[in-house]
Amino acid sequence: YTEVRGMLSSRALIIQASQDRTSDYNALMNCAFAANKSDIVIDGCFIPSGVQEDPKSSPFMEQIVDQTKGVYLSVPSGAAQVGGALSEVLMSVFLPPPNIRSNMNLPKLNNVDFRARCFETGESIDVAQICNQCLSIFKVKPKDRCLTCGAKVKK
Repeated sequence: YTEVRGMLSSRALIIQASQDRTSDYNALMNCAFAANKSDIVIDGCFIPSGVQEDPKSSPFMEQIVDQTKGVYLSVPSGAAQVGGALSEVLMSVFLPPPNIRSNMNLPKLNNVDFRARCFETGESIDVAQICNQCLSIFKVKPKDRCLTCGAKVKK
């Protein structure tokens, strides 16, 4: 909690060191919408693994942070971990309260990809099939049952 204009305001910091899992997308977006409605700022820090094939950022976290007006930082691989600098980076970027962040030179999210993501493959898609029960998004219509909730797919 931080005090803003005499009132407490809630914040959360998510530190992620693994790639996004498509099975978590629904829950994460529901959390983001609930946090936004409750005026909770969610900040995100992505620490890449350093393996060349692994992602250098998290599209899911970028969406969550943008939705809740937080700060997103993707740490250059290995850069902040050397010499204990990670804690200094985290404190200088995420510790300041939201009301003074506009006066600071903090990282900005410019190109957040808000395209829907397939719940089965994790791909960004422009046209999707949607489950009529749980609103899960799929690139290709499931054959018999929704892969998320198990509801029977209408033909």
